[in-house]
Amino acid sequence: MLTPNRSLAANLRWTRSGIVWADFLLHGLPYGLRPLKDKQAVRALHQALFRALPGESLLLGVCSGLDPAAVVERMLTGVDLDLSPEWAAECEATLDSLDRVGPGQRIFWLSVPLGASGTDQALAPMRAAVATLKDTLGLPRSHADAAEIERRGREATRIMEAIPGPFRPEPATPAQMVWLHQHTVSRGLYQDLDLPATSGDDVTASLLTPKSSSAFGELRLDEGGQTDLDPKSLRRWNPLTRRYLKVQDSSGEDEASYQAMLVVSDVPDAGMVFPGSEIIGRIDESGLDVDWAVRLNVRASRVVASQNLRALRNLNEQFAQRDGEASHGLNMLNRVAADLAEYVAVLESDKLEVEVQSTTIFCVAANTADVVTAQAKALASFMGQINYKLAQPLGNQEDLWWAMQPGVPSSRVVREFAQITTSRNLAATVPLASTDVGDNKGSLLALNIAHGPLLDVDTPCGPTSVILHDAEGSTDKDVSGSLAIAGELGSGKSVTLKKLGGDVVDRGGRVIAADRTAMGEYAVWARSVAQAVVVDVSDPAYSLDPLRLFADTPAAASRITQSFLTPLLNVMPTSPQGVLLSDLLDPDYLTAHQLDGLGVLHQHMIRGCDLDGASDLGRLISVFARRDFGRVLFDDALPPLPLDAAAIVIRTHTLELPSRSELEQKHLFDQLKLEKTFGRAMYAFVAALARHICFSDLNTFGAFINDECHATTASPEGERELIDFVRDGRKHRAAVFLGSHDPEADFGSPTLRGLIPTRILMRHRDKTLAQRGLRWLDLDPEDDDLVNLIRTDTSPVLADGVPEHRRGECLIRDSSGNVGRGKVMAPSLASRNKAVRTGGVREVAA
Repeated sequence: MLTPNRSLAANLRWTRSGIVWADFLLHGLPYGLRPLKDKQAVRALHQALFRALPGESLLLGVCSGLDPAAVVERMLTGVDLDLSPEWAAECEATLDSLDRVGPGQRIFWLSVPLGASGTDQALAPMRAAVATLKDTLGLPRSHADAAEIERRGREATRIMEAIPGPFRPEPATPAQMVWLHQHTVSRGLYQDLDLPATSGDDVTASLLTPKSSSAFGELRLDEGGQTDLDPKSLRRWNPLTRRYLKVQDSSGEDEASYQAMLVVSDVPDAGMVFPGSEIIGRIDESGLDVDWAVRLNVRASRVVASQNLRALRNLNEQFAQRDGEASHGLNMLNRVAADLAEYVAVLESDKLEVEVQSTTIFCVAANTADVVTAQAKALASFMGQINYKLAQPLGNQEDLWWAMQPGVPSSRVVREFAQITTSRNLAATVPLASTDVGDNKGSLLALNIAHGPLLDVDTPCGPTSVILHDAEGSTDKDVSGSLAIAGELGSGKSVTLKKLGGDVVDRGGRVIAADRTAMGEYAVWARSVAQAVVVDVSDPAYSLDPLRLFADTPAAASRITQSFLTPLLNVMPTSPQGVLLSDLLDPDYLTAHQLDGLGVLHQHMIRGCDLDGASDLGRLISVFARRDFGRVLFDDALPPLPLDAAAIVIRTHTLELPSRSELEQKHLFDQLKLEKTFGRAMYAFVAALARHICFSDLNTFGAFINDECHATTASPEGERELIDFVRDGRKHRAAVFLGSHDPEADFGSPTLRGLIPTRILMRHRDKTLAQRGLRWLDLDPEDDDLVNLIRTDTSPVLADGVPEHRRGECLIRDSSGNVGRGKVMAPSLASRNKAVRTGGVREVAA
């Protein structure tokens, strides 16, 4: 069978019926986890969209497979593989991981027939007939001339400009039109390629050149799959069991796709209750790959007013005829009258309201007839649970299949199943609902499991897209690349942070990490990372002396040293000791006295400095310098830390920290142990050190991983360093990755929490902490469903622990504010996968 398309140019298709259609790609609006006020705003935008459509139109939601190679290509964007062989290996391993899962995506498509006026009404059908005759006779085809393409292009542009901006309409390209056709032919066979890229804002000359529709090819449509049956089989005479369509290209050589079309035949008697009536936007929750199409016919309220008036008169006549009767028929008339009166009242109360005749068609597909039959029953059952009835009309499967194709006029079966409603009521179905989260390139952070967790290690529940995170790209777009993760112990924070850190290094960046764990899990992870260096504060192999590390930049060395010694010695910056310390650390003074290290400075203060009070201040420093934990800063025999290392891990597990009460109450603060005083200053120093290293090279992206970050934010100095890091990070191509348990208590002040755009919330079985996490994501903390999702249905802890296929589940808020449900993907390389896991760390440490 021939496709309806005759010629293509730009986003226009000339059809065999003579009508020109314009095609657009739309983007869905974030919906699923948003609060009620946001959902109402999304509904209002849908209402505005339906009101903007002129007359007839076709809205499509295509559930497409996503080629793992397309995902990996996005992961490779902007990375020099010659300099990043580890990233190439990780991407190659990711291909196999994604191939097992089979990721997908939902694409929204709008196709609108352009109106015919003047000579077009007479000439268009004639041109179409001539084109068909030429095809029959094998004559060369003729295409639309440049003037017609330009005129029709202006009409399409006016339609696109009327579509509400949040849907981000884009003109479809001929390549995308061919892609859509190929998808509809091979549904259920998992043969989809990635959707071809758009041409950008400007339509290029090549897109304006008319193209033949030969790329669509010819089809073989077999209703009921009769070609599969034995002519002598009794099944041939029982079509009731074969309510599907067998689709194949005309050659018959490719595998056949078996598709079942179901159409909404009845809606709940009580009407649509919002929220809760999003039957189209939530179709992926069925666990099936479902394509849907909505055939729309929009009419202004003034056009339908006379028809409504006639309908009311007919009802009055029927009431008069049944006057005095007590019958079921009279009760039905009462209900119809009430519905019609309400419908008329709605149209009259809002002069902008429109009548919409909508026919909603769903399509499931598979590679066998038995599987698609089972899918159709499952979909009908899913919709029946929410009181929507689906029909699978026998003998009309082919007509409904064509009804889902752009360029095909509405048929009898479409009009037969049309539901008449208003734009407001239809908007309650929220068809263009998106669960997309993340960036369009970068490292693979997680699988998008918005429609349910994985059923097992490799089986998703419904379409599963991917979530990419591009911290480096965010800084290039003047958006902070910083990220924070909150969750209870064992929920997966550390695995996620180590995975992200490994991705940064493999992609050519650098990482500095503070490791508070006694087992040294970040130190073990560092062994799997090329060019990694580990510094143990309790048993150092390298010195962290800032005067030695930053000898080439005396000003920076002076500033960092003073910011460390001031809280360590507990001196006020403007006190006599604070002023003395400032004089000693002045770059000119350091240079003049050849003080190129803290150890040398310490000895100079005790023995060779003639500044008043220097000896006393030197003896105060001796309290810390003589301790074993002071070697990492004051032992000049240690080699300085190599700052050019790709990954630097600073182990701080032996450092003690003051409690909040010890910091807030003066008498307790005055009695702090030396270990706690040193630990408090050291954590702030590590943050300052990381900030300087990450900011030092604008050509290399740098990330500071601060797991258990409450150790840093516990002190004002540490929190101030993190705030400065986040504030200035985007200017220096750097980001901070934080992890802790309580986002309100551990991530510092509201300022610091608010500056971090990308946020991940993992399991929290404590109700209070779960609510705090939801509030941190800008979600409703009083929503019981969301609270229970975090407490019991995110990486649930069962008798034998968390099942492998449920580990890493979380809620993710990306830098654009979109919130979705994800499952963090551990590295695909076996060695790195083992290194990021706490269990793997135990094995390596043993």
